[in-house]
Amino acid sequence: MSDPALKTQTTAGARQPSGPLQDWLATLSRIDAADQARAPARRPGEGQSAWEPRIVTPAEPEPEPPAPRADDDDLAALMAENMMLKARLRQETSRYDELQAMLADELRALRSHVQQEVDKAEELRAERDLWMARAEALAQPLFQRR
Repeated sequence: MSDPALKTQTTAGARQPSGPLQDWLATLSRIDAADQARAPARRPGEGQSAWEPRIVTPAEPEPEPPAPRADDDDLAALMAENMMLKARLRQETSRYDELQAMLADELRALRSHVQQEVDKAEELRAERDLWMARAEALAQPLFQRR
């Protein structure tokens, strides 16, 4: 990056990053400030080339990575719980579908049985009506005057 790009400041109204990104940016700005303080002041026309490689030396030992935060633990726990709930939901959905299929089969069998019983009852009614008609036909001469 060019020096003007490194010196560009963000506006105060810009959203500040949070968490590890903020720590990383703060460390990066400290290193840049330390490098600029150590570098000798350059004057134009000293005969230096237009571009020089910058040698980076660690000013401070690298900070230890931050310990996992409670937020990260909470997020991980929520994600794990969400995955478990989704798995349970899939399992319950498949069990519900199986139960619906079994219930539909049972209803079909029950309807078939009821229809058979209704057909038998219709046959018995027809037989009863036939016997009643015969009985009336046979009994009719008994009640006629002679």
